[in-house]
Amino acid sequence: GVKPNKKTLTALMGACIAGKKYEAAANIFMKIKNPDSYAISVGLQALCLDGRFDTALELITEQRSGQKTLKGKQVMAGYNKLLEEGLRAGEYDIARDTLSGLLGAGYIPSKITFRAIMDGMGLVSDRPFTSAAMRKMSDSTPSDGKFELLLFVLDSLEGRKLIVDSSFYSSILVLGAQAGGLQKRIASLLTRSRKSGKQKEISVFEEDLLDEPCSTSITSWEEFLENYSCYKEKLGPSTVFPSIRVSTKDFGRVLAAEQGVAYRGGGRVGSRR
Repeated sequence: GVKPNKKTLTALMGACIAGKKYEAAANIFMKIKNPDSYAISVGLQALCLDGRFDTALELITEQRSGQKTLKGKQVMAGYNKLLEEGLRAGEYDIARDTLSGLLGAGYIPSKITFRAIMDGMGLVSDRPFTSAAMRKMSDSTPSDGKFELLLFVLDSLEGRKLIVDSSFYSSILVLGAQAGGLQKRIASLLTRSRKSGKQKEISVFEEDLLDEPCSTSITSWEEFLENYSCYKEKLGPSTVFPSIRVSTKDFGRVLAAEQGVAYRGGGRVGSRR
């Protein structure tokens, strides 16, 4: 019989994806020899939806470094899809590698990228105000791995001096408020870092302050969370935290989220007197 060509196989892939037959779609893609840019784009979707994250990441990496069949926007779309589906599956290591690859290739995360992360992790950027919504949030305490990954994202963005999307930033604070405890405390410090033009002006909570000022410098939010017990005794009014650059769009949402992790009494911005 007549063998189907690239165009036919790509169309068949798309039909399988539409019918949620992801394994079949991914298998079809693997059989296409020398796929064009459109076939690769559809194939990336199929691989991500079928959970073949390592294969998808390898394919994107090839496209940005060697075989440049895809255009920049197509590569970004592939990264965004891999981020979303990897996070949805709880594959945080894949998400880390994907974001590192995206930034390492010189791409700048777009609003779509931040939305992909939020959708993949089931994050919300607004505090719930109804009692039913509050109960629903309290019944689903986030894992440490989820919060750690979000801090990794902040660290990665600051490493490139990039702006954080306001909705994404707000969603981290909402998650911290939901978790309570140390995660809420770290979220509160994120707000102080965001508000401070000079990081030396950031103070920590009164119960954490030493009588004598110290000059501990925190270089990574994720590492700070992981080793908080070690840092706790070294924190003081001159402690320097990593910067956070947040978009000024939807600033009312940002302020509402920051209010949700504010501690009354301690933690004033500014030096102790």
